[in-house]
Amino acid sequence: MRGRWVALALWLVPLLLFAVVPVVALLVRGVGAATGGLGSVLSAESGALLNTLGISLGATAWALCLGAPLALLLFRTDLPLRGAFTVLFTLPSAIPAFIWGMGWLSLASPRAGYLNRMLGADVFDLYGAAGIAFVEGLSGLPLVLLAGAAALRRVDPALEEAARVCGASPLRAVLNTTVPLVMPALLSGAVMVFLMAASSFGVPYLLGVSASPPTRVLTTRIYELVLLGSEEGLPRASVLASFLLLVTPLALGLTWMLGRSGRVRLSAGKGVSPRVLALGAWRTVALAGVGLVGGVLVVLPLAAILLTSLQRSFGAALTWDTLTLSHWSGVLGDARTLRATGRSVLLAAGAGLLVVGLGLSAALLRRAFRRGGAGVEAMAVWPFAVPGTVLALALLVAFSRDWRLVVLDRFAFVLALAHTPWLMLVGYVGKYLALGERNSSEALAQVDPSLAEAARVGGAGPGRAFVDATLPLLRPALTVAFVLAFLACATEITLSVLLVPAGSEVLGTLLFELQSYADPAAAAVLACAFVALVVAGQAVLAWARRRVPEVR
Repeated sequence: MRGRWVALALWLVPLLLFAVVPVVALLVRGVGAATGGLGSVLSAESGALLNTLGISLGATAWALCLGAPLALLLFRTDLPLRGAFTVLFTLPSAIPAFIWGMGWLSLASPRAGYLNRMLGADVFDLYGAAGIAFVEGLSGLPLVLLAGAAALRRVDPALEEAARVCGASPLRAVLNTTVPLVMPALLSGAVMVFLMAASSFGVPYLLGVSASPPTRVLTTRIYELVLLGSEEGLPRASVLASFLLLVTPLALGLTWMLGRSGRVRLSAGKGVSPRVLALGAWRTVALAGVGLVGGVLVVLPLAAILLTSLQRSFGAALTWDTLTLSHWSGVLGDARTLRATGRSVLLAAGAGLLVVGLGLSAALLRRAFRRGGAGVEAMAVWPFAVPGTVLALALLVAFSRDWRLVVLDRFAFVLALAHTPWLMLVGYVGKYLALGERNSSEALAQVDPSLAEAARVGGAGPGRAFVDATLPLLRPALTVAFVLAFLACATEITLSVLLVPAGSEVLGTLLFELQSYADPAAAAVLACAFVALVVAGQAVLAWARRRVPEVR
């Protein structure tokens, strides 16, 4: 019994020190830091606040209007190639939104974009609030799509059959019975899109700061105030971060309420096997429409990034003579890129190992403390919901000075994280700890405890029984958690840009700098490398998930 409490303390202390206390301190500081209080700062920053709300609502509406019909077509009808389309439309969640912004900027830049050069100057203009909402909605589309898919799998087919018996057509039966039951789940996914768009930094910076006039949101204003570094700038940034942080529990609470209202209860022992809706004569039309949407929204911006990486200069006339591989050899062979790659790999691998270790520890503690298991889970998961800008600012403020601990007036311990890559590692682990906890908990729930009990009967101690009987069954799930954390950290932009020390850039900061200030063609090469890394990671995930044991 005492050992469990010691283990809980050893797990809880670093989480409190590096994730909870900095965010709470920032919240307290933000509420009382600015002269005149919270209201005066928000009033002075009303433009950024209104832009954040408007862009987030626009992205939410766009993702919902596109994701709802796609969910019905992909998971409820006999549309051909549904599996391939599902992979295609979930790809935006795996690739950073900043890269989608780069792709659409290559297509719809007012003067140099490929579409504007084909159709005439200034036909499309991606800069500004509308362009940001468009890209953010596309990036959040999988949240709505997958939420709708999960709800559609739970709907009792007897409801549609009853509507059909009453004389309704197949389409009318789906619209009158299935859609109302699925709508709360779709709205829950839409709320998560709102939260994602409100906390986004890369796309608003790429498409908003350079707009005329500039379109500033809360995250970009926080970044500007942090760079300002004045006595007034940091407290004002803390106020904006506190407001952004307070939006998070409201959005999560609304998601929870929508999830409960949309939960479909089934009779005991009754399975769910919805009848596929036959499209009939509309099958070809639907296939062409879905293919066109996927090609335009997903394939076209990625192709534009690839084409930009092959052009001698972005905006030049597009001919075979202007295509070259010089950017690829120059970027991939550059010493700066190699140093950033090595640093990113080391940080991502270290963060992945810590996420897996701390996540597995959280899952084991959750099982050991049955009554307090929900608290352990909440402590591990909640930093994932904190906007990256807020978490980065909290770490910057908390560790701006060295922490000193003197024991017995003889031993001094100094924690110096400011201006070091270790602060990035702390931010990565805190942000993505939920990936390790969730995968470990789900895998641990599927392992029969009798295996460990049998090992204990054979004379093994608790640790040996876990290593010999339980851990081998958890390895596929832990591999999934490591790959997910590695990919998330290697492609992280927001935390990296705010926490990177001078001379210690990583791939995310290098991509941000090249695209924002220097060379779009070189940035496109790095973006292609990011996409290749994500695709390779998804292949590893698919292989690892096939090895995860299922409950029999």
